[in-house]
Amino acid sequence: MRRPRFSVVVPTFNRREALERTLAGYERQDSSTPEFEVLVVDDGSTDDTGELLDGWRSDRFVLRVEHQSNRGPAAARNRALAVASGEVVLFTGDDIEPAEDLLLRHEQAQRASPNGETAYFGRIDWPSALPTTATMRHITGRGAQQFSFFYLEDGREYDYRHFYTSNVSIPRQLLDREPELFSEAFPAAAFEDAELAFRLARHGLRLRYLAGARAWHWHHYDASSFFARQERCGEMAHLLLRMHPETGREIDLRVLSGFRWRSFLIAGIGRGRLRRLSLDLPARTAEALAAANDLDGGSDTDAAPLLQALFRFGFLAGATRRLYPPPVARRVEAALFGDLIEAPLTRALRRSA
Repeated sequence: MRRPRFSVVVPTFNRREALERTLAGYERQDSSTPEFEVLVVDDGSTDDTGELLDGWRSDRFVLRVEHQSNRGPAAARNRALAVASGEVVLFTGDDIEPAEDLLLRHEQAQRASPNGETAYFGRIDWPSALPTTATMRHITGRGAQQFSFFYLEDGREYDYRHFYTSNVSIPRQLLDREPELFSEAFPAAAFEDAELAFRLARHGLRLRYLAGARAWHWHHYDASSFFARQERCGEMAHLLLRMHPETGREIDLRVLSGFRWRSFLIAGIGRGRLRRLSLDLPARTAEALAAANDLDGGSDTDAAPLLQALFRFGFLAGATRRLYPPPVARRVEAALFGDLIEAPLTRALRRSA
């Protein structure tokens, strides 16, 4: 059997409807696309994902399915790579629908790469049929908390943080220079891809933006659901920093050290404002999330200040909980909330009054 040009790697967990749309997108790939296989790793789904995969029949690609208990996307991708046979690997997600020329665009870029050491990450947009919230527009726009395309230039080279495993192709020979592949120390889908890219950069990896390789992200967010994601991202960022302290230049958690010292002051100022805030933090955070959710259906301009502050707070709070013991972490979070959230929250509440 001839070796396929591409192995498309898709980890999945309880997203049967989105996965069906994704697989259908690969059925529609341009007829001039070279031969490819799709490897789906069912990461312990409890919905009817298994039935979908068992019943899928394709004349367009070879579908290879692996099953495992729920261990996270890093472990799922490693499971796929253990059996993948393509010359180039395209990492994507179960809720990422490819454009019809997605693989062809990656193929053209990979063929033109002079040294076989370049990964190309493509563009990811919200589909026009998916209603968007102010949160969704913010995190892929000026906020850039999920993707940074708003600030990127087609063809430019970027660092390891942009190894977006929603739409990135990489030569298999380059991946094989790192025997560990994805670190399974990361239980969540955050920074496990950046951590691998950081290690691959030591082996010569270069990462370029390929704006013409487009895909659509079928995932709805409101302020509350993205805030929860940011908390997980903060936890995983702390893990990345612990594994590779030199990433501190880009994953800036150093600001937390200053808040730690302020937290000791909070503990000793009796019933001052920050002392009360540390005691009322869950209620105040819920109030901020409720205000942000109310703004989600309005204008982006009105929502942006609170969303920016809230998602920054969520990220730093997640890291704080990994960095400090609970009593200290709570006081650090109170100091963060006071600095980041109180002013934009007050303005948002006045606007809605």
